[in-house]
Amino acid sequence: MTRWAGAWVAFLPVMAVAAPAPPPTQPELIAKYWGRAEGDAEFHAEGRQLTLRLTSGKPNHSFSWAEKTTIPRTVQTVRGDFEVTVRIVDALPPLQEGRSDSHSLETNAGLYIQGQGSSFRFQLRQAYPHINNPAPRTLQRTLTINANYPRGAASGSIKQAEDGKSVYLRIIRKDGAVTIAYSFDGEKWSTPTNPFRNVDMAIPDEVAVGIFFSHSTYQFAHATFDHFTLTTPTVPKSENSK
Repeated sequence: MTRWAGAWVAFLPVMAVAAPAPPPTQPELIAKYWGRAEGDAEFHAEGRQLTLRLTSGKPNHSFSWAEKTTIPRTVQTVRGDFEVTVRIVDALPPLQEGRSDSHSLETNAGLYIQGQGSSFRFQLRQAYPHINNPAPRTLQRTLTINANYPRGAASGSIKQAEDGKSVYLRIIRKDGAVTIAYSFDGEKWSTPTNPFRNVDMAIPDEVAVGIFFSHSTYQFAHATFDHFTLTTPTVPKSENSK
């Protein structure tokens, strides 16, 4: 009898390992967390944080929504009730000795909603007013609102922004009414208020929602946002749909 000498060799199945997925591109990150990017700016996303860097160096603050806007912004379309929130991490104020095409040197960073000739904006406004006044200029940092609607426009100041603190802004639409709230720590919020409760802004059911950054100056400015959320009410399932 022939005997075979040697070691037994076990043959194990070879498992195929999938290659790791490539990291998301900049457009993919922006689309995932913020929506569509529009306007004259470079958009840079890092995780869930987004920075807008202006590229023209010229004033860009016209909100003629009926035309294609060049103001840097993100866009998502929503119908009915919603709540949109953002944190302004950093927004460059205007240069104190800069030039402007308006009555003040200013930059504005915040939230907007817009549709069919109506718009509403809630923002951090940083401004040196009265540029023809020889008196020393003092930077003003305020939370302000602006509205444009078919029969007119309205604006107002809500709160002086606290130095050294981040600004959180929120716009809520419920049952057709638009209210706003703000916070300087992301936890303690102001009571939601309707600043234009006596004005029919004629905001349609379907609107564009997002962040924006505008300015009246001849400078290259930037703004950084994070903690952006856009939520809509969950429609409860009926008994018949279970």
